[in-house]
Amino acid sequence: MKRLIAIFLVGLVFLSFGSQARWDRLWDREVGIVVVDQNLMDGATRLFATDKTTGDLYRYDAAPNSWTKVSDPAKYFVSTGEGLYKLSLDATKIYRYNGPNNWEAIPGGSALKIFGGGNKLYATKPPNGDIYEFSGRGFAKIGDAGKTFVAGGCQDCWNDMYGFLYKIATDGKSLWRYPKGLGDWTWNKIGGPAALIYAGSNSLFATDPVNGDIYRYVNGDTWEAIGGPGKMWAIDLIGKGTGYGTKENLYGLSGDGKQIWRWEGQPEVWTQIDTTGLNTPLNLIYAGGGQLYAVAKANRLWKYES
Repeated sequence: MKRLIAIFLVGLVFLSFGSQARWDRLWDREVGIVVVDQNLMDGATRLFATDKTTGDLYRYDAAPNSWTKVSDPAKYFVSTGEGLYKLSLDATKIYRYNGPNNWEAIPGGSALKIFGGGNKLYATKPPNGDIYEFSGRGFAKIGDAGKTFVAGGCQDCWNDMYGFLYKIATDGKSLWRYPKGLGDWTWNKIGGPAALIYAGSNSLFATDPVNGDIYRYVNGDTWEAIGGPGKMWAIDLIGKGTGYGTKENLYGLSGDGKQIWRWEGQPEVWTQIDTTGLNTPLNLIYAGGGQLYAVAKANRLWKYES
């Protein structure tokens, strides 16, 4: 993100901040995992976070320090865009959230890790990390292992309930998408080396493993550079559906953790988000349902109010 800051300072684009923008601290406890559950079926957004000390999961009840415990500790908690899921601590069972402390075991057995997005649930399975997709009745293998997987919606959607799964190859040298296209349930190579990938409702972003610059996927194997390196990135999904019916914002946290930027849809055009009142440097950022969240020093969770 440092290169972006230089561009803003020479006057390409720089937006000042209104006096009404502020950050509200949501919880006095230290947070661990944060999950923004943006439901693409009905457009509702729920915020969950774990107490870092106990590992228990809590649901935010729309007022600072008002949280309801909904689960004991788990290995992973993920949102798919249609529901919330968890992998048990011993990694032998996967559960779907039906309400506070009401979790339903789904068929499928053990997993190494679970992934969610585009209204779908995926899991890597032992012993070698092959990737499986949940059909509602169980898991079916759809590919070999990868360095990492990210699930999202679709570009040029032919079905609003359709989703793509992306992976970085185990050697980090190529980027792949599943399925390849309508009626073609195979993997398609769409890019070269990548360090991190972020999928939205109708977009995909990847960072360069050498310089950290971030790129937007266009089509085929074409990518467009949109900004410089950052500490991390977050995609805000707004609305229903996985493609045309959903809007997005992409946020980036600067490498020093002191600044947050929002991409304006054009290469190198970003708007700085006011972080006045936050105890920087920030550790993490999250987004969803038109909301932006940050984990600041002491692992406190904050919400941006523009």
